[in-house]
Amino acid sequence: MKRITLLICALFVTSVITAQSRTVEYDSQQNTVTVTRVKPKRVDQHDLRIGIGTPSLGMGLFISGMHNDDFYPKSFREQILDAKTYDAGTYFTGIYSLSYAYHSRRWLQCGATVNFAFTTTPTRYVESNKLKSRETGFMVSVMPTFRFVYLYREKVQLYSTVSVGLAAGSGGMMLPWADFTLIGCTFGRKLFGFVELGSLTGTGGCGRVGIGYRFDSKKRR
Repeated sequence: MKRITLLICALFVTSVITAQSRTVEYDSQQNTVTVTRVKPKRVDQHDLRIGIGTPSLGMGLFISGMHNDDFYPKSFREQILDAKTYDAGTYFTGIYSLSYAYHSRRWLQCGATVNFAFTTTPTRYVESNKLKSRETGFMVSVMPTFRFVYLYREKVQLYSTVSVGLAAGSGGMMLPWADFTLIGCTFGRKLFGFVELGSLTGTGGCGRVGIGYRFDSKKRR
């Protein structure tokens, strides 16, 4: 039984070595040469990405804010004037992102991400439906990003991301903040697309899609 087990282990090791090697039949002197290829630990690539995300709780926290006139009771005249107008709803343009990353290792990519969101709320007259005013809100975050890749293939990558930095918005709030990509996937080579599932409190959005471009470093190792 022990001999059979040792034989199986030997065959397994031999198959692994064979899978990582390529045999060239003859060299210039008609000798057989075996070349072993090992996957490099360094990748030395860069990538740029642009994307758009869905709303998140984190975005709403920075955009929504209290107005100064909300702290004081309105007079009868102000209440009459308000009755002649109405809010036409808040329009959300999406959370846009721009990111850069350097592939220092096959499993680690380091860079930075900027997220930006914009909302607009028009106020119209009840009788004529004409625009009276327009209130806008925004959210922006700037964060160093660390992307951990657990499946690295030529056309497909699976990863998770941690970003920590600052976020601010039209509500007058600026705080240290964190954003997470629970799971992400890229598909393509140099020009690629990506899909990500983000955290509810992140400033990048709960769901994210976009495109990117990879290019090699001038100094490859």
